[in-house]
Amino acid sequence: MRIASDFPLSVSETFTATREQIVLPGSSSYLIRRDHYPNPICIWNYHPEWEIHFIPDAHGFAYVGDYIGPFKPGHLVLAGTNLPHNWITPGAPDLPGRDMVLQFDADALMGVRAVCPEFEVLHRLRSFAERGIEILGPEAHEIGSKILALHERKDRAGLGLFIEILNAIEDAPQKRLLASEHFISVYNQLSDRRHRRIDQAIQIMQSNPGAQMHEVAAEVDLEPSAFSRAFRRLTGMNFSDYSRSLRVWRARTLLSESEMPITDICFEAGFNNLSNFNRYFRMETGLTPRAYRKAARIRAKSVIAPQSSHSIRP
Repeated sequence: MRIASDFPLSVSETFTATREQIVLPGSSSYLIRRDHYPNPICIWNYHPEWEIHFIPDAHGFAYVGDYIGPFKPGHLVLAGTNLPHNWITPGAPDLPGRDMVLQFDADALMGVRAVCPEFEVLHRLRSFAERGIEILGPEAHEIGSKILALHERKDRAGLGLFIEILNAIEDAPQKRLLASEHFISVYNQLSDRRHRRIDQAIQIMQSNPGAQMHEVAAEVDLEPSAFSRAFRRLTGMNFSDYSRSLRVWRARTLLSESEMPITDICFEAGFNNLSNFNRYFRMETGLTPRAYRKAARIRAKSVIAPQSSHSIRP
C-alpha cells in the first residue's frame, strides 16, 4: 500500500536531507540506541549505514524515500544505504524512548563473510534494503522484542542476537517495499557522484582530522566554494563545525581508550594549540579533557566491576 501526499516528495527535495554521522562504538559490529521523541536527530536524514528502525508503542507517519504512510505500535523498517527517512508523530509533546534504532555498516560486514559466513544474509537483503522494507504481521513484534533484548544486553554477547534479527527479517513472510523503483533509480543517478565525493571527503577528514577545507576539496577534485556548498547540503553542517566535531570525537576516543598525555592528544586529534583544544572540547562535551577522562574511567570501572561478582547475567 502506498499513500499519496498532497505535497509528494520530489527527488530534488531529498537533497535537503541531512547526512547523519554515525560512529560505531569500539570494535562493535553495530550501534543500538533508544531515542526520545522529539529529538534533534529525528529529522529527514540519510547515512551510508543500514538502519533497522522499530517503534514499539507510538503512532505517526513514516517517510522512506518517496513513500509516505502511517505507522502504529510495532512498526519495523529496514532502510539501506543513503535512503532518506524520518518518522513523525504530529502534535506529540514528548514520547520518551519512542524509537529503537539499530545501525550498522553492511558493506563492511559483507566484506568479512569469509570469516563470519553468517553475514551472507546481508547480501540477500540488499535489494530489499535499497528501497526500504516494512515487516508486517506478528513477526514485526517478535523481531522488535529481539531488538529490545539486544539493547538490554549492551556489549554482552550481542552478535549472535544481531545476526538472529537479520535472519528473522529475511524470513518474515509479510514484507512490503516502500520507496518506488523510479525514486531509487533517479535518486541514485543524481546523488551517487555527490555522495561519493562527500563520503570520500569525510574519510580523508577521519584519517587526517587537521586537514583544511581547501586541501580536502582538492583531494576530491572540487573547487572550495562548490565543495563547501555540497558539504553543507549533504551533511547539514559547515566544514569547520563538522571538522571540529570530528576532532573532538577523536580526542574523546583517545582520552577514554589510551593513556596518551592530554597535550599529545590535542595535536593527534588535529588541534594546533592546547587553548583551542580545551575550549572546543568543553563546548562540545560540557567537560574539560581531564574531567572527561576521569568520567570515562569511572564508567569503565562500573562496567567491569559486575563481571567479577557471582551475579553475572547470561
